[in-house]
Amino acid sequence: MLNRFYVNPILPAQDGDRARRFYRDVLGLDLLTGPTDDPMVFGAAEGSSVALSEMPDRTPPPYPMISFMVTGIEEVVDALKARGATFQPLGPGSFAGVEGKAVGDVMDFGAAKSAFLKDSEGNVIALNEFTG
Repeated sequence: MLNRFYVNPILPAQDGDRARRFYRDVLGLDLLTGPTDDPMVFGAAEGSSVALSEMPDRTPPPYPMISFMVTGIEEVVDALKARGATFQPLGPGSFAGVEGKAVGDVMDFGAAKSAFLKDSEGNVIALNEFTG
């Protein structure tokens, strides 16, 4: 039923200006709305986007709210770290029944690799790469 409608994830931002700088300057997404608009919308590949709205009293959950499907995850992680992104320490986990092996900031599950960072507002962002 809903598969014919555009989906637009919306994340909370305690500080709109700070979030705008992070998503534009650190993650390198395209700002699709005006320089001070709220909500702010950022574009990524193939018409996908994410919106943030300033909600000063909202505390984000500790799990990923959005996920980017990437290729060359190790290079993406290194490039984001060079731009100021901070990755979360990796704990034990499994994917499709396979225990992950931490290699730096990347968890290798064999068929997939994942890394998790927090944005400037405390929202968790997942980077995932299917490898097998």
